[in-house]
Amino acid sequence: MVILIGLGSFEKWVYTGGEQESSMGGELLPPDSHMFPFLQVLIIRECPRLLGLPFPNHIVSLDWFPKLQELEVTNCRVFSSVILISWIESMCRVMMQNVKLLAHFWYSKSSSGAELAIIGKADLHSIDQVLVFDKETGLETLRLDKCPPLESKHLLMLTSLKKLIVVDSDCLVGPLGGGQGDVEWQLPVEDIWIEGLNGNTGDELTELLPHLPRLSELEIWKCQNIKKLVVGVDVQQKTLEASEMVGGEITTAAEEEDDGVLLFPPHLSDSLLELEFYWCEELVLVNLPTLVPGGGGLQALRSLQRLRIQNCPKLLSTFSFSLEPLSNLSSLTSLELDNCGEDLKCQGLWSLLTTGGQLKELTVRGSHRFFAGWDPNPRQALEVAEGGEEQQTQLVLSTLRELGTDDIAGLLAAPVCRFLSSSLTKLALNGYWLEGMERFSKEQEDALQLLSSIQELKFLYFKDLQQLPAGLRNLTSLKRLGIYNCSEVLKQQCRGLEGTIPGVEII
Repeated sequence: MVILIGLGSFEKWVYTGGEQESSMGGELLPPDSHMFPFLQVLIIRECPRLLGLPFPNHIVSLDWFPKLQELEVTNCRVFSSVILISWIESMCRVMMQNVKLLAHFWYSKSSSGAELAIIGKADLHSIDQVLVFDKETGLETLRLDKCPPLESKHLLMLTSLKKLIVVDSDCLVGPLGGGQGDVEWQLPVEDIWIEGLNGNTGDELTELLPHLPRLSELEIWKCQNIKKLVVGVDVQQKTLEASEMVGGEITTAAEEEDDGVLLFPPHLSDSLLELEFYWCEELVLVNLPTLVPGGGGLQALRSLQRLRIQNCPKLLSTFSFSLEPLSNLSSLTSLELDNCGEDLKCQGLWSLLTTGGQLKELTVRGSHRFFAGWDPNPRQALEVAEGGEEQQTQLVLSTLRELGTDDIAGLLAAPVCRFLSSSLTKLALNGYWLEGMERFSKEQEDALQLLSSIQELKFLYFKDLQQLPAGLRNLTSLKRLGIYNCSEVLKQQCRGLEGTIPGVEII
């Protein structure tokens, strides 16, 4: 191990084993020579004049430090070295912080895989300035923060990549033309997370997605330049028609009006399991019902299991703020809709919760009339059975197990609670927007009693509420009661239930 700390005058490396020297200027050691041939750990900190490692043109060679396993360079502001990916992968850990061009560079390799994270500085204009992909790499996770875009020559070397994260950068990827000639290249990426990108992100992602046949998770955060989402078709024979329409009408509109279209290719219908949009305030889901008979919106994503949409107030505007564009997602088990429009209604939810649907977890916030007037099992006329006997149509039951909402009035209605009674085990009621609400109405308390399967009940942000709903002791399945950021009066009442309800939590 060699540790160099606080060497204010250290600028260059000098080899004293002969007449030749290794330095940042003058003659360098022959390429087959080794400096510290058995060194395994090298730590350099607070050396403000050090220009780099002792390699020609600052490019690290595999022949130097052949046994090195850990490298750390910290707070050496003019330090600069272009590192070969092959040299990095010969080590277990590389960390550089606050050096020239880089705020942070971290590589680690373990039994769980190899990962690399780079945070660039303003004068980093190309990945090639700090890293050379001289071979196909075993990297499984790559994070780029404030970095220039990956080019096709870099992507072609990422043959083991499973997770790609790009944050606070101008672009996701550069032009992807060329590549491997006429051969269609593909990457094994399964998870992409992008956040705060400033370029033409819709076009870039549209161009990249067809090369990711295994993509199962996609998270898009704070990309205001993505303004329209068009989802590919789930009917094979319609693919060409969709491509022509999107290529002609949608793409032309994007070129003429710069309206930031993101197109999901057809293969995502089978591969995509999790999708998340966060703070994409201009994003609108395009309604192309003619491409899929009886469908549109997100309905082509038939394998989708988890959907999370936060602070995207326009996304469902073309569908009159209903859930119709999600209504046939039969694989969906978790849905979160947070601030997706004050007028958002539960129209289309029924099919996700009944026969053919698998939705188990639902969270809706910021849509305060989401359940208003909803009757999942409307009373139907009594049918006359054979023999003249009358019988009532059997009620349809829900699949939902966990629910969080701030639409207290809409949810706590007898038809809704009766529908959820047999399945719902966890309920979180959020009163953040309910200023002045001091108690629940008798009708709401009665409706709550219908939730006979409830095991966990939470009250959040009821600042003015003075009275817990009556009859909580009658909920015989209730095992846990939580009061979070509520009035002191409510907290005192909750303490009075300790011993009656097995688990009481007050925060």
